[in-house]
Amino acid sequence: MHPSEEGLNDLKMRRKCLIVLTLLLVTSFPAVAHGVEGQGEEILVFVAASLTDAVDEIKGRFEERTGGRVFLSFGSSGTLQRQIEKGAPADVFISAGTAQVDALEFDGLVLPDTRKDLLTNSLVVIIPEGSRLRIDRAEDLARREVRKIAIGEPGSVPAGAYAREALENLGLWEELYPKIVPALDVRAVLAYVERQAAEVGIVYGTDAMISNEVRVVYEFPDDSHTAIVYPVVVLKDSRAEALAREFVDFISSAEAIEVFEAYGFKSYGLEVTGGH
Repeated sequence: MHPSEEGLNDLKMRRKCLIVLTLLLVTSFPAVAHGVEGQGEEILVFVAASLTDAVDEIKGRFEERTGGRVFLSFGSSGTLQRQIEKGAPADVFISAGTAQVDALEFDGLVLPDTRKDLLTNSLVVIIPEGSRLRIDRAEDLARREVRKIAIGEPGSVPAGAYAREALENLGLWEELYPKIVPALDVRAVLAYVERQAAEVGIVYGTDAMISNEVRVVYEFPDDSHTAIVYPVVVLKDSRAEALAREFVDFISSAEAIEVFEAYGFKSYGLEVTGGH
């Protein structure tokens, strides 16, 4: 028995649909099927808040060169560390302190041999641009006119931990403690001072540079606190390890370091490589 003309047309239509569906399935996953690195891949990078502007610019340059996509999540280094420990799907972590990365390495959450110490920074005292406060030395923070001193929460924000350490080493922490206003991250400290919610703030020199609403009145001596170091690592559970490694290489390249330096950071003992 031969199929009717209507049946033949129906069979032809089904075959066309099957071919189209097969082509769609084949072309939907070229990078996965053929192992193409970079193109079409994505990584999530956890970044210390103080690096916001510089890393955002570097991200754009990296994406142009590789075709991969980079998603950034900014926050205090301690908060980001805890999120990673709880299973957050980050591929790369750039911390404003070494303690957070040390802890992740101890827990086996970092890919071996991917850690690079990128940058260093300074620790400064800021006041609102129009303030008449005179702060010439750290001891001036004890003056009656200084009622609130904003710093990052020392337990989770490296800038806050450095601030506490510096004040302790200068013999001022106990005296100033009643004035301390802890903030979520170093950018929140900057905002407090900009809005004059605190007479004084302690931030990184790079944070002070990006605001026209504050001015630096004092810089803590380098020997008053642990060296400020920003390490970067690829995380063990990265789902795009090749692209994550490429990003770490790029962010420590001469081109990226030049961007960081434009925002006031300094390279920390890297053997800087050429850009891509």
